Amino acid sequence: MSKVLHHDDVSRFDDWAPTYDHPLGQFLFERIHRPVVEALLARGGDSSCVVDVGCGTGRLLEKILLRMPGAELIGVDPAAGMLAVARRRFRGTPRIRLELGTAERLPLDDATVDVVTTTLSFHHWDEQQAELEEVVRVLRPGGRLILVDILGIGLVGRILRRVHRHGTGYRDTAEMTRLFRSAGFSSWRSRRLFGPLVPVLLVEARRRAAP
Repeated sequence: MSKVLHHDDVSRFDDWAPTYDHPLGQFLFERIHRPVVEALLARGGDSSCVVDVGCGTGRLLEKILLRMPGAELIGVDPAAGMLAVARRRFRGTPRIRLELGTAERLPLDDATVDVVTTTLSFHHWDEQQAELEEVVRVLRPGGRLILVDILGIGLVGRILRRVHRHGTGYRDTAEMTRLFRSAGFSSWRSRRLFGPLVPVLLVEARRRAAP
């Protein structure tokens, strides 16, 4: 088992897959996926190939497909149960490719992707530095990472950093800055998606352009 997700995390998501798309559980994701798609569309010209890492049951890919019908879409997830649900969702949709894999070893060639997205997955990655470097590897020069995650900031974030029950990689802003810079991103910016007490941020980072 790859180190990107703890074995227990992968098993938990496999077990969760049949009920993961329950309407109550998806309320949060609806409020997260919308700004991700908006961020993609804001620079739609550089998004011909989009990869969703930790794609789960494919809900974000489904929304991207509706708004960007000409894009090549790839979903990667380490939980076979989640991918089974996604494959049923996209049966008969040849433009969406689904792969069992992790951020540690993305099943993609170098510099072939315009945008990588990942939502509420990053805090599960055990080797975040190495996995961000892997994201940089598959991005074309100037390509973007659009990441939504819970950061270890504020009271809620600090509590999550100590509890370690659902992922362990809750980073604060200084740690995120170091990770992005070391991985090979030239810039990054973030904004909150909810109120000040909920540390869920949307982060956009750009790979350094070719010299």
